[in-house]
Formats: sequence, structure tokens, C-alpha cells
Amino acid sequence: MKCKQITKSGTCCAANAVKDSKYCYMHDPATGADAAAARKRGGERHRVGHAGDDTKIPAHVRTLDDVLSVLDYALAECMPMENSIQRGRLLVAICGAFVEAIKVGELEKRLAAIESALKSREVTA
Repeated sequence: MKCKQITKSGTCCAANAVKDSKYCYMHDPATGADAAAARKRGGERHRVGHAGDDTKIPAHVRTLDDVLSVLDYALAECMPMENSIQRGRLLVAICGAFVEAIKVGELEKRLAAIESALKSREVTA
């Protein structure tokens, strides 16, 4: 006998009913708490633990070093994820953000060197 529960789509549940019940294990009111706990345990098994060290993330991102710290954390979190198209896209985006941050950092260093050289010229002139 099939479960008598009507699904959100309006069709009957396709699972077999539990012995001495009109419902399957997941829909039977008598096993509702156990079924909910089983669903929760199932979701926990697929969860990937954190790989990044969140203590190194700054409270406020204000400098290039702060940005690089956040990107390091994001990369560490991404690496243990299951390989997928979404993970690949995330890796590409993180790498792109690293490249942009490094470019900005290099430009800031060059600009600081030019300003320093100009200041030393003004002092001697």
C-alpha cells in the first residue's frame, strides 16, 4: 500500500506505507519526531567543515591587507568543497579578486615611491 500523504505538488507520496499505517515513515505522525531527527542527521553528513581560520578575518575591511586576509579565508573554505562547476567558478572568482588586489597593492607602492621621490626633490630644491 502506498502512503496517503499529499505532497506540495498535489500528488500522493510514492513511498510505501509503514505496516499498520496509512503513511510512510516520513509522513506518519507517530514517527514524525524520529523522521525529523533522521532528516537532520542526513543533512549533517553532507556538510563540509570549516577549513579557514576565521580568527584571522578582520572585523572591518579597510586596507589591502584586510582584503587579502578575507580572500585567504575564502580560498581556504573553498578548497575542501566537493568538485563542481560552482566550485570552479568560485575558485576563478577568488583568483580574479586576488589578481586585482595585488595589482592595486603594486600601484599603491609605486605611487608611494613616486610621492616620496617628489617630496625629497622639493626639500633639496
